[in-house]
Amino acid sequence: MQTARSRLLAFASFLFLTLLAFSVYSQDLNIGFITGRGDDALVEEAAWELVGIEKTNLGAGDFGAANLSTYDVIAIGVVAFDQNQDLKDNFEALKEYAEAGGYLLTIDFQQDSTWIPDYFPHSLTLFDDDLDADGLSEVVDHPIWHTPNTITDDHFAAAAWGAGDFMADGPQDAPGAWEPLLLAGPSSWPVMVGAEAGSGFVVFNSIQVLQSVGRAASEQAIEVMENLLLWRGPRDVEARGKLTTAWGAVKSDRR
Repeated sequence: MQTARSRLLAFASFLFLTLLAFSVYSQDLNIGFITGRGDDALVEEAAWELVGIEKTNLGAGDFGAANLSTYDVIAIGVVAFDQNQDLKDNFEALKEYAEAGGYLLTIDFQQDSTWIPDYFPHSLTLFDDDLDADGLSEVVDHPIWHTPNTITDDHFAAAAWGAGDFMADGPQDAPGAWEPLLLAGPSSWPVMVGAEAGSGFVVFNSIQVLQSVGRAASEQAIEVMENLLLWRGPRDVEARGKLTTAWGAVKSDRR
């Protein structure tokens, strides 16, 4: 039987490893975030705070190449290409950031009616289609689903996302350099796609990740958000090893 002392020691160990993992994020993984503004701004912030991953919001004066190059990841918020004029004025700088080795992704859906196919390094067309989570999602084998969590089809079941908070305005095919990362719906649309861009990588994701985490905070949605942001790790190889070790230990203790 586990004693009170052993339970206390186990909890202390878990807390230490958790704090260690978060310190690794803030020290070694530099994440920039471009807010969507509009009605979902508060929900976005709630998602980041709940998951505990540190980020820096990027504004009008932050799109210079020297500044962008300091970020391992740049994430784009809810309908930001529709709501955030700073982003629309500087999307070419973000494409150059990715091609120079950065990791650029949409962490929530974008608005098809104002989307321009050339916003990303590879052309992509969006359609005004929305899907509810219904158990018909299929994870395509890719490193993005293996670090720091193992993501399976079950992560995209309806119970994890809630009614109306799954996918909106996404691509229905993956043309050219794009490769499917997540297929969903009765027609198996590639609702999340990725591609190499120069020496970097880009992901277009139409799953409503920030909204689902900010409103419902299921463990499955949280783990998907973690993987989208952290799978590629810091650019520094030595720092990447530290991130994997610390986070792996925390996830092991959780289970």
